[in-house]
Amino acid sequence: TSKMRDITELPHDLFLLVISYLPPQTCILSRSVSRQWFAAFTDDTISLLLLRWNFPRCREMRIVIAATSLSNSPSLSPAHLAEIPANLRHEAQNIAEGQQLPEAWATVLAKVARRYYYLRQAQPRVVEKLELAGHGTEKPSDFSFYGVAPWNRFLRLDEKTANFHYPDPAWWYSQEDGVLVYPARELRGDGDAHSSLKPCDGYVYQVLDLADNVLIPVPLDVRQKHVRRVRLTQGVLVFEWAEALPYHQLNDREVVHRHFVTAFDVVRVPSAEPDQSSALANPRWTWNVRFRSEWKLHFLGLPLNRSDRFFSAHTATHYAIYFWQPNRSLYQDDPIEQLAVWDISSPSAYRPSEDPTGDQRPAPIRTQTTPRGLWSGGSGGSGKPSAQPSKSADAIVTETKITKDISLATATAGPQVIRRMAWRELDFYGLRQRATPRLRNLALDDRNLYVVEEEHRWSDGQHSSLNPPRVHLVRCTGIPIVPTPASKQESLANEQQSLSRIIDGPVFGPIWVDACGADGDINMSFCRRLADNTTDNVTSHCTSTWPPPPLGSLNIGGSEYLEAQIQGSRPASAVATWPWALKRDCLYAPCWRHEDFPYLTVTEMIDAAAGVRVTARHCFMLEALSVHVRPGMISVEGRLAGTDASTAEAGAPGRGVEKKKNKKKNKKKVATRSDEVQFLDDMWSELMAKGHLAGDERWIIGEDDEGRVTVVRF
Repeated sequence: TSKMRDITELPHDLFLLVISYLPPQTCILSRSVSRQWFAAFTDDTISLLLLRWNFPRCREMRIVIAATSLSNSPSLSPAHLAEIPANLRHEAQNIAEGQQLPEAWATVLAKVARRYYYLRQAQPRVVEKLELAGHGTEKPSDFSFYGVAPWNRFLRLDEKTANFHYPDPAWWYSQEDGVLVYPARELRGDGDAHSSLKPCDGYVYQVLDLADNVLIPVPLDVRQKHVRRVRLTQGVLVFEWAEALPYHQLNDREVVHRHFVTAFDVVRVPSAEPDQSSALANPRWTWNVRFRSEWKLHFLGLPLNRSDRFFSAHTATHYAIYFWQPNRSLYQDDPIEQLAVWDISSPSAYRPSEDPTGDQRPAPIRTQTTPRGLWSGGSGGSGKPSAQPSKSADAIVTETKITKDISLATATAGPQVIRRMAWRELDFYGLRQRATPRLRNLALDDRNLYVVEEEHRWSDGQHSSLNPPRVHLVRCTGIPIVPTPASKQESLANEQQSLSRIIDGPVFGPIWVDACGADGDINMSFCRRLADNTTDNVTSHCTSTWPPPPLGSLNIGGSEYLEAQIQGSRPASAVATWPWALKRDCLYAPCWRHEDFPYLTVTEMIDAAAGVRVTARHCFMLEALSVHVRPGMISVEGRLAGTDASTAEAGAPGRGVEKKKNKKKNKKKVATRSDEVQFLDDMWSELMAKGHLAGDERWIIGEDDEGRVTVVRF
């Protein structure tokens, strides 16, 4: 002891006790003290412990946990593997199999510590601007984005007005995949995924990996097309578009354009020649964008106007769309409404947009039937499967026209409609919108369709309600709509019956409605955010023990014990679950939209696995954008404002700081239940032009007033 001159010479367990009291930024700065300190604070084991103590929910830790679980349990069931997003699963599997080496933990710790330092300061580390095609250029562009018009509703109070709906952006960010899809003004391509694609070919849309700065063109020729909407979810990129030239005359004043949906698989793959020494010079990962399938959006087509509207949602296997069209009949005033769900799990090379006459369309394998029972207004609230036509085995074989020589994969190839709902069915579920629509969006999971509706006391405009609620209303209706798949044994025993089950099979589960529209009290506490709908569920979904065990329980007697405590402990009998298997706020009503009434939540970015939530709210002249991070809760107030996520998860309403527009750009600490930090005032105009936020714990993405995509990196 008399010869010890430095804390790095302490016994290992005592050294860990000392550094456990240091903030992560201090640990990073300590590397520059001396060579001895540098060696101690860049040790991989110590860096991994510091990560686990300070940032247990960061993305890097979750990937390593998934890779460790895959290597320790290679025989996980498909249900457990499906809980991890596909592209993250590929990355974790490559790390588990040793095909790709993760970054050194010392490098990861420095990167994550820097990220959360800027988050806690509410200060962007880097602000990037991406120019969109068709904006800011005098040259005519081949790109045309003709977005679907939002409802004609806005908020009006006395003489003040505010937006209630925003138009769709021409870009999309997928949190599961970590990539941004946008129409780039200046085209370039990295990697060898599509080396034959040239900018002159009309491939305007690009897939940008924000982590590695890899840019891959999407093989969709936008020439002679009007892009209506773009969306990337679960590794499936969907474009809804219309032909530039009309298809036929609808009436004396309107023409119809054929509409199509084109789907691509966006797959993360290891780079051909990874450079382990420099990930920036030669990224370890790249992307393949492969055509999956194409189908008609509407069998007759739609006019390009601001009256015919459609809403859609999709997963990796299914696609749902709702149409709302004004009735052009002289004898009927109610708008035309219909909803359809497609099974898009099977790829198909057939493109109906290239076959106007339909001569090349594959021969139909089956004859479409109209489902009965639940889908025609029958009882569906008992939790029993919907009634299905009783058919003999011979009748099923005759109807589907499948012979023994045709396999099930061949019979189900390509997109197929599995459910249709028209006026009668929508009316049965209470989802008929009529002339005063309340629909906000659709959502899908593996078995259910969710319809989210909303109303507001102050709404005005053509589509506003004639009988508004006392304050506000948010309602979510869940409908079991995806047929239950047949078992593997049943599929092998009778492929004909399996096909019938895929297309017209029974669905299980009751219809449920979740509504938020509390009358409140004298303190105006109208809405509360449920704990199940926020980031509190992350704890129960992690494979490791969160938070880490106290240092007093650390046994440094051997490397095996230390490794076990770093990886986390879990009973051998416990079922492996994943940090990504979390509920989404969009599927529940109470209450993300009005949790801080009279503020209206415009949009949210939720990285539930990391415990990060970014909320944008406004109340006429008052605007707020809040950031919530767990653990080490922070929030951001002012024009970017908010509250600690822990108060919301405990059931308490979030409170934003009301602040009028002004020219002040000084940061100010606001003392509420949590320590709240404020962004610069001009960040609202940098991100909220389209009322849409995206991103994850690493960055926030929005669109500014000049039509450019803004990437705020932390």
